[in-house]
Amino acid sequence: MLLFFYTIYIYFGDFMDMKNYIKQFDENKQVSMTGARALVIFIYILKEPRTFEEIRQFLIDCGVVSKEYSIDTIRIDINTLKSIGCEITKAIKKTNNKYGVISHPFRLKPEISEIDAIKKVYNKIAKTASPRTLLNYHRLFAKIADYTDDNYIKEQLAGISILKDVKLDLVEELVSNEKKHNKIRILYKPASSDEVEYDITLERIGVRSGKLYVFCYNHNLGTRSFLNVSRIKSIICNIFDKDSTIGLDVNVKFQLKSHDEYELDENETIIEEHEKYVIVEGRYFNEFIAVQRMLSFSPDCKVIEPCEIKEKVIEKLEGMRLLYEK
Repeated sequence: MLLFFYTIYIYFGDFMDMKNYIKQFDENKQVSMTGARALVIFIYILKEPRTFEEIRQFLIDCGVVSKEYSIDTIRIDINTLKSIGCEITKAIKKTNNKYGVISHPFRLKPEISEIDAIKKVYNKIAKTASPRTLLNYHRLFAKIADYTDDNYIKEQLAGISILKDVKLDLVEELVSNEKKHNKIRILYKPASSDEVEYDITLERIGVRSGKLYVFCYNHNLGTRSFLNVSRIKSIICNIFDKDSTIGLDVNVKFQLKSHDEYELDENETIIEEHEKYVIVEGRYFNEFIAVQRMLSFSPDCKVIEPCEIKEKVIEKLEGMRLLYEK
């Protein structure tokens, strides 16, 4: 029962449905209402110290008590919490007449195997999750970490989220601009050069190779680009003009052998099936991603069209061959 209420607090942080939960348990006579009151009070004052009147009104709003709830009854409930190991401040002048939790015996103790399972599930979800969902997961892991005393577990939890190296307020701002495909000016730090200002039109924010990227039209380079969010230092300003170009996808038709050995992306469709191969049409954000995708199929892929992508794949393969001839 305690775990039930405590989990509600940790993961949701509010009590919109608490009244229904309490009513259900009361009707079924499954728990003592004294115990239920004590647990709701514990959760409420765990966030921050509260006065008797604040606690009383909260319990009334939750449907746990009537307006006759007295100061004597809250003393009973506080003593109940003390009896199970909670250290609660006295409501005296020194504490601004507030009850607060100094310490308690309820801490989360996740096992390494559980953390590993969370990582596997998260990594699969993160590939197609929206930025908003990724933000929610990041905050969830941080909240779980707050409720464990094991520093190693804290480090493992902190390492799960792909947002661990980015500024969360920056992601929030990018998400806001993405919805309207706004043109913005950013300060960016490429891997091999000094910081540079780019004017970009946001198309979408997504995950690539386990990192968060902004997919955009780069007006300075005159082409579509995908930029690592962790390298965006700041959003300088919004640019209000009519030049908010959004580029076109690169469509590629290719022949693929042993296609059962590969998992096609959602942007790839089999349009013809033959005995030893299939013909696939793929739609890619830009030429770089298209070429990288063709190369990922190794010798099982042959580009049919367009000629530009075919030539770039050949050029890349010849360049790789030269490395081995030197």
